[in-house]
Amino acid sequence: MDKDASLDPPDSRLASRAPTPGPRRLAGALARRLSPLLLLMASAASALQVGDSYESVLKEKGPPASQMQAGARRLLNYPEVTVRLENDVVVSVGAAAKPGVPGPTPIPAPARPLTAAEQIAAVKRALQAATERVKEIVNQPPPSVPITPAMKVAWYGDAWFHPGAATPDFDNVDVRKTQDLSNYSRYEYVSSNMTRTVAYPGGELEFNSMTKFFYTDRSVPKKKLSEAEMLEINRLYRVIGRCQADLGRLGAQ
Repeated sequence: MDKDASLDPPDSRLASRAPTPGPRRLAGALARRLSPLLLLMASAASALQVGDSYESVLKEKGPPASQMQAGARRLLNYPEVTVRLENDVVVSVGAAAKPGVPGPTPIPAPARPLTAAEQIAAVKRALQAATERVKEIVNQPPPSVPITPAMKVAWYGDAWFHPGAATPDFDNVDVRKTQDLSNYSRYEYVSSNMTRTVAYPGGELEFNSMTKFFYTDRSVPKKKLSEAEMLEINRLYRVIGRCQADLGRLGAQ
């Protein structure tokens, strides 16, 4: 053995090895490996799909952290996903980038347009979601109390409502203007032969000819709706109107 070689310091014998990557290069490599995984996790956390309605997005995710709208296009920003809609129908769902942290590379939306059958199915889902939400608002149970001998109750005979209902002009009607409180508000309590054991505070009831179309239970009177609830119905009516027009354009009506 060469005497001088045996005295070399350890560092000189290891000088030919590859240099250890610095922390910044390691972080970059790790981010590139994790990006697809993070995107899959974001997708798994959200049950949203292309073709879902705006109503189903709100039901699934709640109100967005922020949103932008331009014409028929709408962008909803949630902490973990960004949802793009056209005509209140989801067209793409992508992972949201965190502030200061590079986000995963988004997956491009499919290049091909939806087929006529897919468009019809998406519009019908949006129409169904808007219709069901209107029914939920309109048919909320009104407040009631048990009838006692001391109560003064106005009786409404054998029925709360006449048969039939007018179809609203979904594109234009404002249900705030057709809300009628006068039929009940003059009485402290009201009841009918259909509800003989309970009475309803007259000031908490309404009749509305432009929501009667969605009355599903006519055995009880209808709860007086708030301003916010009526504005929401107006918005849902516009969705219903657009969906009906789209189905007509697609030849599905």
